Amino acid sequence: MGRYIDMCGRYLLDTEIREIIKTYKILRTKAEEYKAGEIFPSTSAPIIFDSDQRTIAHAKWGFPFGFKKGMVINARSETIMNKPMFKESFYTARCIIPANLYYEWKEEGGGKKVKYGIGLKNQSLISLGGIFKLSMDYSHSIKQLTFVIITTEAEEDIKNIHSRMPLIIKKNDIDAWLDKNADIKHVQRILKSKVSDEFFINRIDDNNSESSGDEDYEQLKMF
Repeated sequence: MGRYIDMCGRYLLDTEIREIIKTYKILRTKAEEYKAGEIFPSTSAPIIFDSDQRTIAHAKWGFPFGFKKGMVINARSETIMNKPMFKESFYTARCIIPANLYYEWKEEGGGKKVKYGIGLKNQSLISLGGIFKLSMDYSHSIKQLTFVIITTEAEEDIKNIHSRMPLIIKKNDIDAWLDKNADIKHVQRILKSKVSDEFFINRIDDNNSESSGDEDYEQLKMF
């Protein structure tokens, strides 16, 4: 099962692909279909990036970690520019992960964890900030596009649920975030920017545990 440390480990996407293409002004499509619903680490999901054109494509959530069957699914905004695993992608391969909301779990008494869905009240789609790269799997037998989601310190509305949250890119910052030639100081400001819209936080009754999933994935504390 997956092990979670200080991380964003699941999100929801059920918007039609044509609506995503319209919202983000996609010019090249490599993701005609995707499995809508909750997105888990190690599964494939649409990401958006700029090459010569704005592109949407499928990528697997998680960077392979060495020679073990595991993966790193998050990068901390405070250290992403210095970690060897993330540094090159941060400067040259930033992406958007479209989502309707993300999930977080709050620890309660007796070891119980309660699931919450968190999103923005005035936006049906939120733009999670991430990075991507072409990776070999742990067995070095398969090459595939992979991504991680960047996390940052939680905003005040969310701190009572969890101390961290995914980086959310504001609409007017999307072009700069996806432009690998953008002024790096501007990109650094995006990493530290606060979300101006109001959050919704909904408690969700769900029998699935936080670590449910078929494959192993690991978020090591160093990341």
